[in-house]
Amino acid sequence: MTTGNKRVGTSGGAQVLPEEMMTEVFLRLPVKSILQCRAVCRSWADVLSSEEFCRLHMARAEAASATPKLFFTSPTSGFDATSVYLGSSSGPDDGLLFTLNNVRGDFMDMTSSPCHGLTLLYDAVAPAYYVFNAATRTVTRLPPCQDSAYATAGLTFDARTKEYKVVRLFNGKYLEKQHIKCEIYTLGGKQGDCWRPAVGGVPFRFCLAADVAISHATLDKLQPVFADGFLNWLIHPDFLVIRPRAAILSFSITDESFRWVHSPPFVVSGVHLVELTGHLCMVRDLRNVSPDCSMLEIWKLNDYSTGGWSLKHRIDLLQHAARDLTDPQIIRVIGSVNAYGSTKKVVIATSKRKVIAYDPVLGTLETILAIRETYSSYQTEQSALRLSLFKESLVPVHQTNEEMALSTPLAEATREILLRLPGDYTVQAKLVCKQWLRLIENESFMHYYYSHNNMDRRPKIMLVGKGTGGSGFSFAPLNELKQHIPNHDTWLDMKVVCSKPCHGMNLISTEMKDYLYNPCTGYRFVYLSREQFTHMPCNNPGYGYMPQDHAFAVGNKNVGLGFNLLMQEHVIVRFSYQRKDFKTRQYLLTSTVITCGIGCTQCHLYPPLPVNDMPPTYIKGLLYWMSEPRLGQTYERAIVSFDIAANSFGVISCPSCIATWNNRCSSLAFVVELEGSLCAVLANPVAEELDIWKLENGEWSIAYKVNLKGWSGYSLRANVVMPLAVDPKDGRILLNTGKKLGIYDPRRHSIESLYDLDEMLHARSAEKSSRFGVCEGFDVNKCKHSVKKSCTWKPPVRQLKIFNGSSPALSWKISASSSGAQPLEETNQYTRIMPLVPILYEESLASYPRVRKARCLER
Repeated sequence: MTTGNKRVGTSGGAQVLPEEMMTEVFLRLPVKSILQCRAVCRSWADVLSSEEFCRLHMARAEAASATPKLFFTSPTSGFDATSVYLGSSSGPDDGLLFTLNNVRGDFMDMTSSPCHGLTLLYDAVAPAYYVFNAATRTVTRLPPCQDSAYATAGLTFDARTKEYKVVRLFNGKYLEKQHIKCEIYTLGGKQGDCWRPAVGGVPFRFCLAADVAISHATLDKLQPVFADGFLNWLIHPDFLVIRPRAAILSFSITDESFRWVHSPPFVVSGVHLVELTGHLCMVRDLRNVSPDCSMLEIWKLNDYSTGGWSLKHRIDLLQHAARDLTDPQIIRVIGSVNAYGSTKKVVIATSKRKVIAYDPVLGTLETILAIRETYSSYQTEQSALRLSLFKESLVPVHQTNEEMALSTPLAEATREILLRLPGDYTVQAKLVCKQWLRLIENESFMHYYYSHNNMDRRPKIMLVGKGTGGSGFSFAPLNELKQHIPNHDTWLDMKVVCSKPCHGMNLISTEMKDYLYNPCTGYRFVYLSREQFTHMPCNNPGYGYMPQDHAFAVGNKNVGLGFNLLMQEHVIVRFSYQRKDFKTRQYLLTSTVITCGIGCTQCHLYPPLPVNDMPPTYIKGLLYWMSEPRLGQTYERAIVSFDIAANSFGVISCPSCIATWNNRCSSLAFVVELEGSLCAVLANPVAEELDIWKLENGEWSIAYKVNLKGWSGYSLRANVVMPLAVDPKDGRILLNTGKKLGIYDPRRHSIESLYDLDEMLHARSAEKSSRFGVCEGFDVNKCKHSVKKSCTWKPPVRQLKIFNGSSPALSWKISASSSGAQPLEETNQYTRIMPLVPILYEESLASYPRVRKARCLER
C-alpha cells in the first residue's frame, strides 16, 4: 500500500480523504463492513483485497480484541448439515455464522486454532476436507485425495512462498512398498488443483513414528499442531512396545522434510500439543497421573534442534469454584488470547462444553463461554470439543477448479434443467459429458434434487412388478394403469412386501431376500436372509378376524428400513422368530442390523418384547414395532423402539385402549408414520373402524377415526387396512389393503378408489377371453402359470380366494400341464401372491457405490 499524502479527486471535483487516512478508517471496520466496502468501486476493492491490508487488519484486530471470541460446530436437527455458531462472552446468545450443507452426520473434526483465520475441517462420513474463514463465511471443499481409512491432516502457512498448505499423512494400500505416505495441497497454488506427494516422501526411519502418529490422531481425535513453521504430530508411547526417545514427529513446511523432537522429562501419556504465542507447547493433565492431583502443566519447546523443554505454566484446577475443570473427562488447551499489554490468557475447553480462561498474572480461572445444548443427542466427550478460536481475518479462501466450473451461468442453467428431469433420465445424463457427470454426482446437487422434487410432500405411488428376464423388479407409475393394463410378463410370481420410502430408498422384501431399491433410478442391492425359518401355525389365537396371511407380512421375518443419522447411511433391521408357540407363550426372537453403506452386519440382538408380524415404521432415526401380546410374560401391548445410531432398544407405552388385550380381543394394532409423527392404529373389525392415535410431546391423542363400514374391499374382517400417508393439501388419508388403494376423506367419510387389483384382473380377463379357453366361475388364484394356448381345466377340491369378490375367467395363473388340474399342495403358495404391489416412493438420486471408500468413523 502507498503511504504518500495523496488525495484522490472525483469526476465532479469533490475531494476525498488522503489514502493513509482512508486506510486508518478501513482498519477500524469489522470484516463484514469491509466486505461490503469492496463492492463500492474497483479502487476500494483493490486496496481492501491486498495482502498488506489483510495482514494489517488482522494484526490490529488481534491487538484491539478485549474479549475472546470462539466458534463451534453443531449438527442440525436431522443431522443433514452442520452449523457453525459464534460464541462470545459479550452476550448470552450464540449467533449462526453459516451452515455447511454437505457436511452431514456427526463424524467431523476441525483444528482448534485457526491458521491466520483459516480453519481446516474434516468430514469422515464423505470423507472430505474443507477450509473456511469463519469471519468472511467463505468455504471451499478440497479436491478428492487418495483413499485411506487412517489419515491425519493439518493446515499450515509457508512463510517463504506466502501460501497456505494442507499436509496430509496417511496409510497407503497394504501391499504398496511405501506404506506411509504424505501429500500436500496448496490453496490457490501454481502447482495445480490437486494433491501432490511431498518432496522425498516419508523416509523409512520415520515410518514407524508416522504410523503411530496417524493411529493416535485418528483414534483419539488429536489434530496436528502448526507452530514455528512446522506441523507437529504427537507420538504416543502406548502404541509402541519400547518407549521412544522422541515425543513429536515434525514436518518442515519450507523444505518438506521430517525430523524428531525429543521427549520432555516425563512420560508422554495423557498429553496433547498446542500453539501458544507462536511456540509449540505440550499440555500435561496430571489427573491422569494421580487421582488426587488436579494440576495442569504447560511445557514450552525452547528449540527444535536440541529438544529442550521448560515449564511455562502450572494451573491448579481446584481454583475454579464451579468445579468445571475437575469433573470433565477431557480438558484441552486450545490457544491463547490477548488480556492486557503483552499478557495473553490461556483458553481451556472442556468436554462439558465450557470454555475457561486462565490469567497467568493473577493465577485465576474464569468461565468465558458455556455452550448450550444442541441437537446432538448422541454427543460424546470427544464430539463436545468441536470449537475453535475466532479471528477477524480477511484471508481469502480460494475456490477449486471444480467449484468455479460449477458456478458458471451455463452450469447453473444446466443444473436447473437436470433438477426437473425424472431420476432415471438424470442418471442417464451422466453420459453426456464430464461436466454433467461432475454436476450430477456432486453431493450438493443430489441433496438439492431430493429437496426440490419432494417439497410438496404429497404421496407418490408406483406399482411393483417382476423385472425383465426375471431379475429384480420393475416399477411403473400408478397413472399409467389407467392407460393400459400391465403385461402379464411383469406380474410377480412371489409374495412381496414393500416399505415406505426412507431418505430416497425403499426396501422390497421376499421370503428369502431383501432388496434395497431406488425406484426412480433402478439402483438396487440384494441382501440374503440367512436365518432359519420355522413353520408357524395357521390357527393363531386371539385375532379372530385377522387374515392369517395378509399383504404386509412375508415369511417368518419382520424387516424394517431405517437411516443412521450419524453415519448418514441406510440400515436394515431384520427380526426373525426361531421359535413361536402361542399356546405356551414361549418364543425366541433375534434381530440382525445391516448397515448398507459399509456392508456391516451385527447379529444376535434381542428385543425386549416380542413383536407382531405388521411392518415397522421409521421416524427420525428410530424404528418402531407393535408388540405381540400373545407371546411372552406381558398381556398388554406396547411399542418396541430401536435407536439406530445408539444401537439400543426401548419400550414405549401405548394408549390405554390399545394396550388392553385379552384372548377374546379381535382387534389388530400396529404402528404407522403419518405427517412425520408416530401413530398407533387400532383396527376394530366389529365396528369396522380404524382409530389412529398420534404421539406428540410425549402424550397420546386421537388424531383420526376412519369409518370403513359399507366400503367393499376395505372390510376389516377380511383385510388389513393400513394408513400410508396424509395428503398435506386436503388432509385425506391414503389407505392400502394390498389389493386396493383409496383416499379416505375424514369429513365426508368417503373413499375415492385409486387402484383396484380385482378390476384390473377383470379387465385383463376380458381382454384375453377371446384367445383363452377358460371355464367360467374359475378362480385364477389357485392356478400356477399362465399359458399361451387353450386348455381344459378341472376345478380343485375347494376354493381358496385371496381377492375379495369373484374373479371370473382370469388366466394369468393357469397351468400349461396336459392334465390341467393342479394338486392343492402345489397351489397354496400362489394364493398369497399378488401380481402387482403398490409402493410409495420419493424422487431421489440416492445410491451406494459398488466400491466403498475407506473410512474410520470414531467419535
